[in-house]
Amino acid sequence: MTTLYGISNCDKCRKAKKWFNENRIIFDFFDFRKNELTHAKIEIWIDRIGLDNLINRRGTTWRNLSDELRDQITQPKNVDVLHQFLTVMKRPIIEIDNHFLVGFDASVIKQIQIMKM
Repeated sequence: MTTLYGISNCDKCRKAKKWFNENRIIFDFFDFRKNELTHAKIEIWIDRIGLDNLINRRGTTWRNLSDELRDQITQPKNVDVLHQFLTVMKRPIIEIDNHFLVGFDASVIKQIQIMKM
């Protein structure tokens, strides 16, 4: 099973969805803004992906956060703050058979192709 997590108006999410469709890979798209993302899922991502790889420090959401909220996000027990500001996470997050990839570029495409062989 393959799931893309992100938001509909994200360029990288749209590119990923287009690529999956063109390559006839069946996937589900989970929109952060339209569906309820659980705290448990965020905890899994932090554990499996790593907080540094998960947070998009170049994005608008991160830049608009107060220093206090940025500090809270980078601390242990930060799931509540991440849940409140979901778009601070890099997108898309791709889950393939319990393996996780973040973003969408040539290296991610290569990893997907290897996983789907």
